[in-house]
Amino acid sequence: MTEKRKLRLLATAHCKEYKCEAKFYIQDEHPSGQRHLVVQYGEGYSGRDDIRNKDGTLEFAAAIPPDMSEQEIVDGWLLPPMNPGAPYPKWEVPARVHGSPTLFRWWAGEKP
Repeated sequence: MTEKRKLRLLATAHCKEYKCEAKFYIQDEHPSGQRHLVVQYGEGYSGRDDIRNKDGTLEFAAAIPPDMSEQEIVDGWLLPPMNPGAPYPKWEVPARVHGSPTLFRWWAGEKP
């Protein structure tokens, strides 16, 4: 699956909100022409019912702005959440809170 879409592993972390392991990938060659962050959730997933099921794997995907580095993704989305009670992980804030298909630096006051 990751070979067909050419996903590059960026990081792995425990997702406390969904009680499972999360693997973070970068898809450089997305059909849209824009890089994408793809987060695949492992066994034990206990999150939202509306999460995408891609080839048997639960995942979240969002476009990455051209000026956002991989280090910013790691720094911004793998740090502890600002709101420990949020029902979704930090990397899903642009989509879940703001309805944005593209990541943005919401913690720095950016808007979608």
